[in-house]
Amino acid sequence: MPRDTFLFSVSYENMCYVSLACRQQVLFFDKESNLDTSMTQEIVTSDSGSHEPVSTGEKFAILLFAITCIQAAFLQPEITIVYGERAKLFTGLLCALSLVASVLFVRRPLKCGSLLEIGISVLLGVIIALSGLMSATAFSSSLRGLVVIASAAGGFWCARILLHSSSRQALFTKFCLVLLAAIVLLAILGQIIAGDIVYFLDVNKHPIACRILLLWFAPLALILRGGKTNTIVGVSLLCLSYVVFLAGNLRSAVLIPIVLGIMAALFRAIKPRHLVAILVPLSLIVGTFFHFLPKEKIELEYEPAYYRAENYPFSWHIAKKNPILGIGLRSPRDGYLEDYEIKYPYVTKEKFRESVSFIVTSENVFLNFMVDLGFPFLILYLACLVVLLTRLMRSLRRPNPRSYLPPLALLLPITAGLLDFQILDGLLHPHISWYFHILLGMIAYPALEQKAMD
Repeated sequence: MPRDTFLFSVSYENMCYVSLACRQQVLFFDKESNLDTSMTQEIVTSDSGSHEPVSTGEKFAILLFAITCIQAAFLQPEITIVYGERAKLFTGLLCALSLVASVLFVRRPLKCGSLLEIGISVLLGVIIALSGLMSATAFSSSLRGLVVIASAAGGFWCARILLHSSSRQALFTKFCLVLLAAIVLLAILGQIIAGDIVYFLDVNKHPIACRILLLWFAPLALILRGGKTNTIVGVSLLCLSYVVFLAGNLRSAVLIPIVLGIMAALFRAIKPRHLVAILVPLSLIVGTFFHFLPKEKIELEYEPAYYRAENYPFSWHIAKKNPILGIGLRSPRDGYLEDYEIKYPYVTKEKFRESVSFIVTSENVFLNFMVDLGFPFLILYLACLVVLLTRLMRSLRRPNPRSYLPPLALLLPITAGLLDFQILDGLLHPHISWYFHILLGMIAYPALEQKAMD
């Protein structure tokens, strides 16, 4: 069977299964106050606020949100809107439509955040728009800017508006378990059939790894909530995910779980003896993995090594010349090499120029924000991250007993995402940004959390 036909067949079947889960999700929300199963009733009775009937408009918003999650997970269907543009405009459009539907059709959008948060979201969007208009590549940069703000604001505010209760977070967690399992199985199937985990899912391995790391919140939530079945399902998915990282020769993704394990131990989610039992075999696996890696992938002259290292001083060199609005998203950087001196000793200027012309970005999302969007955007976005993570850290010390998601189940994948963003332009990819900002949006909003605990 031809590859394209087989790919469509697998993707179609996969979409059908997940669409069934999506339909069940909408039905669950519609009957949220009338379920009589013991487990769900326990979750529902722990929600804050009263249960109101779900309107037709809200059901539409939920359905659109679920469809966007499916498309962002598998990038299927992938529709070209503007020929010649590499930005995933279709995914960005779905994110934007989900946000608009949630704001227009849900009765409580303004209760899910402060005016300051809404104002900051608007201000970040304005900076992106101005940066695109002032760029040398105004049309392309503006399209990318639309995708960036739509996926970020869409993920964050859809989570705040639609996933406001424990019962909805519980079902969303199970929904994401299905998505994660499907991604992992398709990656393994691609490795078996074509020798490449990207065969059914993407054109690059790193975005697949990042999506998996972010979706780890679902199995982590099961594990942290306890129970034999939850633990077996959660650990199984984590182990299968790690197989994907090993099969894809993804060095950073192989190392990040070690950091997460140590973090879990520091927050006393794992006993020291259990951490040792995990780290000893994991260290052997990682050591063997790096031993059998192709030699060129660990050499200092390897392109990812010299390119990422040299981009720290080179990005600063560009940002100093365009401090306010940057140069525009994915705007060419070749011209800035004329008066720049190479710092990394294992690459020549000519070779680095070739890499810059081909890759364009810094392959570090925060360096990209600094160069492409300017210092005000970077500082404001980092300040937002600090505030949200501070809230999350506080909830670790005083968790809300009525919340379905343990705070650590959000902190670990968010940390994994931030680590991966040091070697990946993750937030320029709408399918990654969508899930990252959903996790940020599920961090408890203080007013709602206090109301739930009172």
